[in-house]
Amino acid sequence: MLLADRTLPRARPTTTSIRRPRLRLGPGWPLWGALVLYPLWWALGLGAFEFILFAIPMSWMLLKHRPIKLPPGIWIWVAFLIWNVVSLVMLPAHAPGTLDGSLSGRALSLALRMIQLATATVFLLYIVNLTKEELPPRRILKWMSVLFLVTVAGGLLALAKPHFEFTSPMELLLPHHIATNTYVNTLVHPAAAQVQDVLGFEAPRPAAPWGYTNLWGNNLSLLLIWFCVYMWEPKVLRSHVRLALVLLVALIPVVYSLNRGLWFGVIASIAFIILRLARRGDVRATLITVSAIAVGAILFLATPLNHVVEQRASHGRSNSIRAFVDDASFRGAVDSPLIGWGDSRKVIGSSQSIAVGPSEACPLCGGVNVGSAGEIWLVMFSQGLLGAAMYAGFFAVAWWRLRFDTSLIGAGARLITILTVFYTFFYNNLPTGLMISMLSIGIASRNLLPPAPTPAEPA
Repeated sequence: MLLADRTLPRARPTTTSIRRPRLRLGPGWPLWGALVLYPLWWALGLGAFEFILFAIPMSWMLLKHRPIKLPPGIWIWVAFLIWNVVSLVMLPAHAPGTLDGSLSGRALSLALRMIQLATATVFLLYIVNLTKEELPPRRILKWMSVLFLVTVAGGLLALAKPHFEFTSPMELLLPHHIATNTYVNTLVHPAAAQVQDVLGFEAPRPAAPWGYTNLWGNNLSLLLIWFCVYMWEPKVLRSHVRLALVLLVALIPVVYSLNRGLWFGVIASIAFIILRLARRGDVRATLITVSAIAVGAILFLATPLNHVVEQRASHGRSNSIRAFVDDASFRGAVDSPLIGWGDSRKVIGSSQSIAVGPSEACPLCGGVNVGSAGEIWLVMFSQGLLGAAMYAGFFAVAWWRLRFDTSLIGAGARLITILTVFYTFFYNNLPTGLMISMLSIGIASRNLLPPAPTPAEPA
C-alpha cells in the first residue's frame, strides 16, 4: 500500500490554475485623474499640461467607441478648429502696428495652443460618450467640487502665505532659457500668489493652483456653479448649511483677488439663480438664497472686504493697458477680417507712448502680446472677425440647445456658457478654463442625446 502511494504522480500546480487579480480602472478614470489629482500635477509643475496628457487615453477610448455621439453645436466648433489651420497662411505676413518677432519663436506657443484646443474638444466628446450608467453625473460634480475646494484653499493659502513657492520637478527638467521665460515659469513654478502693485502697494492676489490670478478667478467662478449644484441637489438642510459656510469662506479670497471680472461674474451668477428660482416658483429655495445673500452682504459691509473693493475701484491703472491692447486686437481684426493673422504679435509701444518698450529697468514695459487681455481679442486678431463669430457662436448654440434641459445640471451648464463668453473679454480661456467649460457642456448634453440602443437578443 505504501509502495502504491509512492508511485502515484504528484499534482503539480499549473500556471493556468493561478488567477491573479487584474488592475481594472473604472469608467472615467482619466477625468478623475485630471480633476481630483490636479494638486499633484500642479506640485509637479504639470498643472498647465496635465489635461493634454489625460486627453491621450481619452482619445484612445473614443477611437474604440463607435459610433461617436456628437454634442449640440459641435460642427461650429469643428469649423472654428479648421479656421485656426486656415489662418496659418498669414503667419509670415506683417500685421500693422505690431512687431513680427521670430517665426520659430512663435511656433512653440502656437503649437501648444493648437494642442490645447484639440484637448478641449477631446474632453467634450469624451464626457458626452460616457453614459450616465458608466459615469453618473453626481460623480463628475463631486470631482469638480473637490477641485473647487482646492481652488478656495489655494486662495486662502495665498493670503496667509503670499510668498509660498517652491521649485517643481518639471522646472528642473526644462532647459534654463525656457524655465526662466516669464510665461513658462509662472506655469511650472508652483506659487501661492502673484504679488502685484495694483492698489498702489504690493499685495498678494490668489493664483494657486492655476499659476495666474486671472486663471484662478476664471476657474473658481465656473467650478463654483457645480459645487452649488452638487451641494444643493440632496435637498438636506445639513448640506445647504455647509454650502453657505463654504461660500462665505470663499468670499474672502474672491474679494482679495482684485479680479473685477470675477466680481461681475459672481453677481451675474447670483442674478441668474434668483431669476431661475423665481420662474420655477420655488419659494423655499428663493428665500434661502436671498437670506444667504443678505448675510453675505452684511458680513461684506462689516469687514475690511468692502474697503478692498473701494480701493480697487479707485485704482484702475490696468484700464488703459487693456484698452490699448484690445484696440490693437480690433484694429488687426479689421485689417484681416476673414482669417486674421494666424497667431498673436507684440504691440509696438504702450498706452503711454509708441516709443515705450522693454528695458533692463522695466522688462515688462511695452511689448505686450495682442490678445493677452482676453480670449475673444486673441481669437479676433488671430482668426479674424469670422473666427471670433465661430468661437462665440458655438457657446451661443450650446446655450440655445440646452434650454430644453430643465434640470439643475442644464441650468448650470447654460450659466457657464454665458460666463465663458463674458470672461473672454477679460480672461484667456486657455490652458484650463476652456476644459472646464467643455466638460460643463458635455455633462448637460448627455441629457439631450438619445439613449444608446440596447443590443438585440439572439432569436
